[in-house]
Amino acid sequence: RDTNQRRRRAPLTNEAANQQDNDGAAPPIPPPKPVQSSKMPVPAAACVLAIVVFTRTSSSSNLQHAPLAGVRAPAAQMRMSRSINLRTNARKSDKWMQNLGEGVAALGLAGSMAMGTPALASEFDVLDAPKPTNGYIMDDTPCLQKGSEKKMNEDLSFLEVGKGYKLNVITTRKLEDSPDADTLGQRMLDKWSSSDKANSGVLVLVGKNSEVALVGGDKFLAALGEDTAGSIAQETVGYFASEGRPNQGVSEGVNRIRAVLSGEADPGPPVIKSQNKERTYKTKDEVEASKGASIQVVGALLLIAFVVPMLQYAGYVQKE
Repeated sequence: RDTNQRRRRAPLTNEAANQQDNDGAAPPIPPPKPVQSSKMPVPAAACVLAIVVFTRTSSSSNLQHAPLAGVRAPAAQMRMSRSINLRTNARKSDKWMQNLGEGVAALGLAGSMAMGTPALASEFDVLDAPKPTNGYIMDDTPCLQKGSEKKMNEDLSFLEVGKGYKLNVITTRKLEDSPDADTLGQRMLDKWSSSDKANSGVLVLVGKNSEVALVGGDKFLAALGEDTAGSIAQETVGYFASEGRPNQGVSEGVNRIRAVLSGEADPGPPVIKSQNKERTYKTKDEVEASKGASIQVVGALLLIAFVVPMLQYAGYVQKE
């Protein structure tokens, strides 16, 4: 019993052991010192807890999406993950294509707003213009080449400065307010050449139906001649426009006007080569005649096919 009590007691220091040996009695055991617990501040503990939760969450999500090394996922789970990845990639691709399409559409709209819409050109653009847009020419269709416009502007400038006659050229896609090209030409003659209307003229070409008009003041038409003006409008400008060559028609028309008003010989309209095309089909009478001949031929062949074998058979029978 004494031995057990000694074992349960705390170990004595050297001084206490010496005193016990000297006194022969064990001194009272001092109470154990309380252990000071290291208390952590509340904010630090909250941070540690947040880090632990985030680590556990990220690790669990990684485990859900990617299996650990050395562990093979079931086939169904692998197929499911592949299908999920394919759907995600498809959605991303569709979204990317949608954003690209919206960007291209916005760029096209901005470009059309910046450059304008020449396809919507009409008669109102001509009526609103205070003067021709390029020297003596307003190509609103547009159908004229830059080189042709430059050459025509030089000829028309020489005609106005050297001979006193002014000619403006207008091309428009279609008529929307005027009933015909002559009315549009007369309106633009009154607007652009009000100060010297007698010596001025306007050549109009409507691209939609190749309609041409050449109008002018009294002195202008008298110097040009009505027959020549009609030939220029119809046989030169109108002919080439109907053939799909409006640039050539307007160029040659302006060249003829310049030549006549300058006192030179009229080059005249283009030579139209008449093409004699041979008929490659049969008329109704020819078809009927050939039909009757074919019927006769077929009838004769059928008659021979039936009669000749019967005659041969009759000959054999008589011999027997």
